[in-house]
Amino acid sequence: MPQRLSLVLMVGALVLLSWWLLLGGGLAVWQGRFPRLGQSGDAGRRLLLAAGFAIYYVRILFTEFVFLRRGVAWSEVFTIVPWLAFIFALLAVTGGGNAAPLGAAAAVGGVLFVVGSWMNSYAEYARHRWKQRPENTRRLYTEGLFRYSRHPNYLGDLLSFSGLCLIAGHWLTAIVPLLMLAGFVFVNIPILDSHLRDHYGSDFDEYARRTRKLFPYLY
Repeated sequence: MPQRLSLVLMVGALVLLSWWLLLGGGLAVWQGRFPRLGQSGDAGRRLLLAAGFAIYYVRILFTEFVFLRRGVAWSEVFTIVPWLAFIFALLAVTGGGNAAPLGAAAAVGGVLFVVGSWMNSYAEYARHRWKQRPENTRRLYTEGLFRYSRHPNYLGDLLSFSGLCLIAGHWLTAIVPLLMLAGFVFVNIPILDSHLRDHYGSDFDEYARRTRKLFPYLY
């Protein structure tokens, strides 16, 4: 519980800091030193980014206190928080200082964010409901979105953050989904698959043979 509480409190502080940067004049504090980070950014873009951060935080609250059954290690806390701090700061600074009007890219970004957020939340909710049934205790969940991807929650995060990057509208933000994808492919998925294989044995091996790791029908 201390780890979980620390995680949500620190991420909440990051969201508040992002709101200050986007909506509370925080970027103007450095206007004298970095003129491009002043108040010239499009207001609609700032509002969308601030709303996206808030929605993501609500998702974290539900995941940590409703859906997540396993414990949270301190190493996980101090990996997630710096990563999110980097993402929020990059999106707030680049998007908050982008004066271009919202266009097609931002619209696509909004759709990706909504779809990705739904995918992550629905996958976790459906698994949570299934796990609550006594007959499913210690059984591997392979239904819902998990029929098409072994990690639809990761795919949802990849889509939603890609959407926020498109809303920010700066080429530099492309580093976020690229690093996120690399982390999922080379770190998170191998670690989680190894854990699931140890926990569920042949059931997971059979599931892995028929289900792609991340992208349905592709990978």
